[in-house]
Amino acid sequence: MKRNCICIAMAALGVRAFGLTGEEILAKMDLNRDHATISARATMTIHIGNEVRTKSMVIKGMTKGNKSIVEFTNPEDRGAKYLMLDNNLWIYFPDEQDVVKISGHMLKEGMMGSDVSYEDALETDKLSAKYAISLAADDTVNGNPCHVINLTATVRDVPYYRRTMWVGKQDFIAWKEEMYARSGKLLKVSRVLAARKIGARQVPMKSEMENKLRADSKTTFEMTDLIFDAPMDEELFTIRYLRR
Repeated sequence: MKRNCICIAMAALGVRAFGLTGEEILAKMDLNRDHATISARATMTIHIGNEVRTKSMVIKGMTKGNKSIVEFTNPEDRGAKYLMLDNNLWIYFPDEQDVVKISGHMLKEGMMGSDVSYEDALETDKLSAKYAISLAADDTVNGNPCHVINLTATVRDVPYYRRTMWVGKQDFIAWKEEMYARSGKLLKVSRVLAARKIGARQVPMKSEMENKLRADSKTTFEMTDLIFDAPMDEELFTIRYLRR
């Protein structure tokens, strides 16, 4: 009888007797992704119908100030650079030797024609700051037992009004995510295809994004040579550096 009373009291207080809350799951995801700096080589493969385009790049990022720079190395785009400072984006076009700031509705466009938008790339804020979180029934994705969490926007400046994430119970990787418009229309689905442990972190190394508004379209993104927390010159993250 005493045990039943305790369980009833916990339920009345809104406390989960077992497992994690949605907020705790997001906090563990943030810890898993925490770093001072990051550098990597990456390949982005864009599939549109029967057409396949491959982009290669070098990525460097710094958590302080939410700074990152991407320099493309494939022949067609060699020398093009993206500079992201917090929620701002500039692109350097080497042929024109010109820097252009991307803003407004242009942020919804796909990077290099991919299914990954500029908004997707710029998203750095903690999800808990912009979404209300609720738990759904547990599920399994590719053999990974997952918490399923539903996120509903509490502010206007978000790329997706509602999101559902399948978060690994052991590694706290979002193995799958569905992104919805306010109308309820499914916009995109992302999946992690491969991950590995680097130090204490579990890191997605290969992922896939499908844009449900484009027929026969998906983009895969794979990282190699991934290094965390190495010293990095802040001069890399300047418009001056874009023009070099």
